[in-house]
Amino acid sequence: MRCPFLAAVTISCGFVGCGFLVSRAIIEKNSRNYVEVRGLSEKVVRADIGNISITISNRNGSIEELYKKRLADKEKVIAMIESCGATPEEISCDMGTHNRVEEENTSSAAAITTKKIRYFESEDRIFVQSKDLDKIRKIKDDIVKLYSDGIFLTYTYSYRLSEFGNIKAEMMREASVNARKCAEAFLEPFGQELGSVSQLRQGEITIRAAHENEITNDWESEAKSSIDKRLRLVVRARFKRVGDS
Repeated sequence: MRCPFLAAVTISCGFVGCGFLVSRAIIEKNSRNYVEVRGLSEKVVRADIGNISITISNRNGSIEELYKKRLADKEKVIAMIESCGATPEEISCDMGTHNRVEEENTSSAAAITTKKIRYFESEDRIFVQSKDLDKIRKIKDDIVKLYSDGIFLTYTYSYRLSEFGNIKAEMMREASVNARKCAEAFLEPFGQELGSVSQLRQGEITIRAAHENEITNDWESEAKSSIDKRLRLVVRARFKRVGDS
């Protein structure tokens, strides 16, 4: 008859001996016929493509003057983008939108409602995508200088992994290997061997900035705006147990 206390000591010693495995995998369930583990893969990967989206906003009481201002602002913004090294192939613009803002006046005596145009407003968007991340960084840093020219704009930017699918597949393989190693180390003190995998499921994959801002902890936006990203992928694996001591 196996002593529960000695078995517990044996398991503890086994995990101490393979501490590096425990950090990469966790035992979730242990039964007579199988063992379930979570395997982990972590990588720090540098983005290889950058994007910046710029929105120019205008408002004017005259539709003609609004149109002139829109054209002038777009020319200045595109000139600034090109001065940062972006090529015409890396720059694209949408058709833009404009809207008429009205106010209603109701005559209480005649119960007649009239509308009067208050102003016209517009938005124009310019997009830049480049594999040269220095261009995106320079555009982001220089764009605020256009405020002094009377141009009101907002922008968002991000850095992405163009080979994300391949990186994810590699991490899946690594996490699966770590899961198996941990399960083998867990069964070794019992004189058992690990059988074939009967179930393998991918858990969550998270992407964070490699150097997170601990003050705001806004990891989702930081992950998009960070060039270096920390990827974490977890798999859940179930292995059969073979033999008994």
